[in-house]
Amino acid sequence: MKKIFKYYSTLLASIFLLGCSGDDKTVDQVLDGVTNGAILRTIDIDNKLIYNDITTSFEADSDYTLIIEEQDASNGDLLSEVEIYARFVENTRIDTNGDLVVDENDDDLSTEEGLIRTLTASDFEPGDRGVPISTINFTAEELVSFTGVDESKIQGKDDFALRFVLKLTDGRSFSVDDASGNVSGGSYFSSPYTYRTTIGCAITESLAGTYTYQITSLVSAPGGTSNCPAGPLTGEVTWEDTNTPGEYSTSDISFGQFDACYVDVFSAITFDHILVTWDCTNLVAEGKIETVEVDTDKEDEFSYVYTITATSGSDMTIEFGNSKGDQGTVILTRSGGSEWPVLLQR
Repeated sequence: MKKIFKYYSTLLASIFLLGCSGDDKTVDQVLDGVTNGAILRTIDIDNKLIYNDITTSFEADSDYTLIIEEQDASNGDLLSEVEIYARFVENTRIDTNGDLVVDENDDDLSTEEGLIRTLTASDFEPGDRGVPISTINFTAEELVSFTGVDESKIQGKDDFALRFVLKLTDGRSFSVDDASGNVSGGSYFSSPYTYRTTIGCAITESLAGTYTYQITSLVSAPGGTSNCPAGPLTGEVTWEDTNTPGEYSTSDISFGQFDACYVDVFSAITFDHILVTWDCTNLVAEGKIETVEVDTDKEDEFSYVYTITATSGSDMTIEFGNSKGDQGTVILTRSGGSEWPVLLQR
């Protein structure tokens, strides 16, 4: 087995040196020299598993679709069957026994792996390149029923783990432990044999609106360019809906920090695709601030990271920082006394 995948790696390295492009022709060139082994190549993934924390159930039509291609030395004639195993993985575990540590003593919804489906050669059909291809679909209902997980306790960012075992007519089988890095995650084959179906969250309300903020602490980045004031900063920031639910354009990704810490430092400032995204249990700052320094004409850019540390009614406390090292703490307040969504509460 090791010789097989060592041979794959050698062939792939040779192709890189020759400067070939990563299209299907490259895969054909690799397979022309393969006399042993087989792989399942990932063609496409469409993950539409969306969980609603208000109804405590998956959204209608939630499913996971995967298209795979089987490749072997006989152009698919060695394909016997493909076993698919599934388990639920809780990635959002919390401290349930009150010892302030999340460990094996706390509740865990994760389940053991089991055989959920077996594909035979008849479940595949010839693809564009003449090798077997199959479209596999799992509904949320099927995954919940098979794993036995309590659907009402699932959260976004949990997932169902799928593992594939490829069996050949000559008795050999291949799975995740048999794949080298070039095969499991390479640009040509992408044959990991395992898939994590990360569960998304339903956007149950819009966060668009005008917020007041108070920065309670600021720390300047090292190096001397940044000069943040000591006193608290207050102001307003506006989030506006975009065409993507849960994604908002923002009038100020830094809550006033950037302007306060970099007075007369830059001759040009450009805001590139500045957004705030509601990503299940977090708020994610996206985009960057592009700058040109006055004295040196040096070009640079700033990106930001948010960490929600506390919520109380309409107030949310966020620790934030940028890529240059500036750090701060801000209290962000929703208008009208509206509470933050449950998923964002701490």
